[in-house]
Amino acid sequence: MKSSRGSNNRHKLNRKIARLHQRISDTRKDWHFKLAHKLCNNAGMIFVEDIDFRVWAKGMFCKYTLDAGFGQFVSILQWVCWKRGVYFAKVDKDYTSQVCPQCDAHTGKKELKDRVHNCPECGYTTHRDVAAAQVIRNRGVNALGRSVEQNACGDGLTGTGDSLVKSRRDSEVGVTRHG
Repeated sequence: MKSSRGSNNRHKLNRKIARLHQRISDTRKDWHFKLAHKLCNNAGMIFVEDIDFRVWAKGMFCKYTLDAGFGQFVSILQWVCWKRGVYFAKVDKDYTSQVCPQCDAHTGKKELKDRVHNCPECGYTTHRDVAAAQVIRNRGVNALGRSVEQNACGDGLTGTGDSLVKSRRDSEVGVTRHG
């Protein structure tokens, strides 16, 4: 059915499409919250790579990256961690698949088809993704002491009611926030 720009049928169709997009968005957001809560139930600390998803969205899989809402998930995960008292930190993303998690030796650039991590220094062998996850964990644990105070009060997180949150740093300086 063809409808002209100002017709009632076109307006009805636009509202129907908008409802469909809203339902998809709500379903994705609901799944993100459920997954974030499940991760928080199983962990005391969560570390993620500090990835700029705007740059990812310009690559070969741009539509799929945006469609999955990775950036939204990381934000939701950060907020849920703060609410549930689970430590959350972003770590440096550089060279996570090129460093050995056992001895920190640089193993060199790998092709995407190379799925096994082999360290020539210490002989450690595991799946490439497992090794990268172990590197991320190691970086997070190493940075733990430096950033606990920064993340403790949820400063800067959306949905935390920043006007009501008073950080330790602000109390030392004597600053209060007013919304």
